[in-house]
Amino acid sequence: MRGFALAAIAGFKGYFDFRGRASRSEFWYFMVLFFALYLVVAIIDELFLSATLNLRNLPLGHYLPLGIVDPEVGLLVLLYRPVMALPTLAITVRRLHDVGKSGWWSALWVFPVPVLGWFYLVPLLSRPSQD
Repeated sequence: MRGFALAAIAGFKGYFDFRGRASRSEFWYFMVLFFALYLVVAIIDELFLSATLNLRNLPLGHYLPLGIVDPEVGLLVLLYRPVMALPTLAITVRRLHDVGKSGWWSALWVFPVPVLGWFYLVPLLSRPSQD
């Protein structure tokens, strides 16, 4: 549990830090925290707030993974995404540096098609650290 807390703290400390490295455990613990918080925010949003936007109405909205599961989102989810986008991108870039790749590979989270890029990016992020 201590490793999880340290990874979460390190992820938020490096909010704007796109240099350096992030270990496998630091990256994956941060991603677990990201998805756990997202789940909490989405549940609160669904139960207590009314939907403000249908993701399928956005340009290319039918490519958004969450748009398939639950396309109608409220204010909390809309605020959570941009707030967490930078630390998630920063820790992904640092993790890619740790496996010896350019941080530009992190664009595979969203390009060319969101889910397809993940099939290459997730195994890349799971590799052991390089010297």
